[in-house]
Amino acid sequence: MRTDKLSYNDVAIWFTRCRNPDNGRPVMSWARMFKVGENYELRFGKDVVGVFTPDNKFTFTLNSQQARSCSVTLSQALQRAIPFLWTRKATGRYTIKPTPSYEEYKKDNPNAYSWDYFRTAPEYEVFDGLQFDLNTYEPTNARPPIGDTINPEKRTEWLRALRKFKRSVQVRAKLGVVDTLIKEVYAERQGAKSRHDWEMPDWNTPTWQDVLYQSLSSGELTTDLLKGIVKSVSTGYYQTSITVPDVLKTCDQICTTYSVELRRRFGVFEEGETNEVSEVQHSDDVLRHTMEHRPSSNTQAMVM
Repeated sequence: MRTDKLSYNDVAIWFTRCRNPDNGRPVMSWARMFKVGENYELRFGKDVVGVFTPDNKFTFTLNSQQARSCSVTLSQALQRAIPFLWTRKATGRYTIKPTPSYEEYKKDNPNAYSWDYFRTAPEYEVFDGLQFDLNTYEPTNARPPIGDTINPEKRTEWLRALRKFKRSVQVRAKLGVVDTLIKEVYAERQGAKSRHDWEMPDWNTPTWQDVLYQSLSSGELTTDLLKGIVKSVSTGYYQTSITVPDVLKTCDQICTTYSVELRRRFGVFEEGETNEVSEVQHSDDVLRHTMEHRPSSNTQAMVM
């Protein structure tokens, strides 16, 4: 884990030894650093995790979909590349803890374990634009603590819409509509060369999240949306068929995974405040309405 106060100048000096600037310089074994103008971008694949700027600041630039796809790697490796600890708190919710202050804590508490510090160290909600001053490693635009930004009326509206939506899916399952759609999807897939050619919704995109939101807010469950849920059922080598309980379970999973994005659209979070929720709140709002589908170190010279 890095606990040094890495600065913009440190990154600039380190990058001068890059053999091919157009291809960037490797950071550990999972990322690359690129120089774009006077800025330095830390990238994981095609996603820009954050940017070092000449005013000696670092800004996280991942949107919610990118954060979700990068989270496993960042939670395991970010603190070994730059002095920030990435932690997953709940579905779609992540926090950052600057690590340089650990050294001071260690001097004052020589017998303490590292987790004693990180258990109580300040943490900040991740959002696209979260910025830290690298002189102090304090955030310049941190958002208020989670739990202080819920609009009770909008939350009630969201819960009511969620219950109604899931009830609508259940009713269509009882009426045989879901069975019919399963057969349609099965027939469409017969012409595909492999499962990689199957047409499936990408729920990470705003387009499909908007479709889902419109259905919840209007109370109208369209056939296209229900068919999209059917297509999203996970299948594999040992399970090639789709059952009605599979569809109900997948509906639950989609609503749980994208509940933050949906609640943002419902206005559950106050304007200008954090767009996330606590893990307890998350469980109360989504899991409580689940459908029943029982069987029926230090510097290391930017080893970046």
